[in-house]
Amino acid sequence: MFSYILRRVFATIPVMLIVALFVFSLLYIAPGDPAAVIAGDQASPEDVEKIRKNLGLDRPFLIRFSEWFFNLFLFGKIVFRFKKLISEIILFSNFLFIFLFLKK
Repeated sequence: MFSYILRRVFATIPVMLIVALFVFSLLYIAPGDPAAVIAGDQASPEDVEKIRKNLGLDRPFLIRFSEWFFNLFLFGKIVFRFKKLISEIILFSNFLFIFLFLKK
């Protein structure tokens, strides 16, 4: 039984990688420039380029994806707008799941 669970866990890794690559690539599929949207209508081209550089949108797609993936899965350093690390959110949700599972 343990080997079956282990095989299933290892089988999900490529699926998660493909899904993450697809979701990350949605930025390129979406119409418009994210830096121009953030800068607003009255921004100069220099401002848009500055925002693009700050967000890392000037770097190639695979480099940005590999940095994002590396930070997410090795360090949990993806920070949401409310300044919580994703590792803290995952840890909290795991404790909550265990608590609710054991309550039944």
